[in-house]
Amino acid sequence: MRPASRSSRSALSGFTLVELLTVVAIIGVLAGILIPVLGSVRKTARISASLSNLRQLGTAVQIFVAENKKKLPVNSPGSPDYYWYRELWEILYPDRPRPAVPPTPDTGDRYAEVFKDTVFYTPLMESDAQARSFGFNPALNMFAGTIPATPANPLRIDEVLNPARTLMIGDSKRMDMHVSAIMPRNNGRVHCLLVDGHVASYLPPDPRSVNPAAEGRIPSDGNRSTFWRGVERTTGGAPLIIY
Repeated sequence: MRPASRSSRSALSGFTLVELLTVVAIIGVLAGILIPVLGSVRKTARISASLSNLRQLGTAVQIFVAENKKKLPVNSPGSPDYYWYRELWEILYPDRPRPAVPPTPDTGDRYAEVFKDTVFYTPLMESDAQARSFGFNPALNMFAGTIPATPANPLRIDEVLNPARTLMIGDSKRMDMHVSAIMPRNNGRVHCLLVDGHVASYLPPDPRSVNPAAEGRIPSDGNRSTFWRGVERTTGGAPLIIY
């Protein structure tokens, strides 16, 4: 049998330039399709992890309420020994030392370092010195007018008008979840743990909204709505907007 010619061997053992360019183009197209998909999958996984952490916080709150004469956790920097993080930490991680709240130094990086392997952390937390994961609704402490009582005196769960429509914990850049601290991290929405223990997704506040409840939106005025305050009237007797 005659050996194959040099040209025949070249045709059998390699690709032409056109073929190589075609392969490279196909790989580029596939990469362009797959990279956004993989990014979306990662984001979905982080959102799921964040939801799971909120639900576990909800379970811890229900245990706390059952053990403390129906009172909700305290949320007051003026009561450092009874800050909501510490109260729930003892339920969730009884064999681990309680972290300092706020951590020292009080930065986003330090917060992430202290809480990253706990349910107090969301993987959606921003890379920002001021960022935090979740915040607690400070309006659930008894108010004198519009000012939180000091020392804090939290509501009992049976004093909350509608626990299924009252904010307790949610996505926030502060450990106190005020309107200005709300973070719509979940594809433009805010995940919130309600007082009854379930998690819901809301649109962020918009001061132009006439009926935030109908829009599934967080009210922009924390002092006038039962969504924030929990009770039907202020301590001064003024009626609140029913959410």
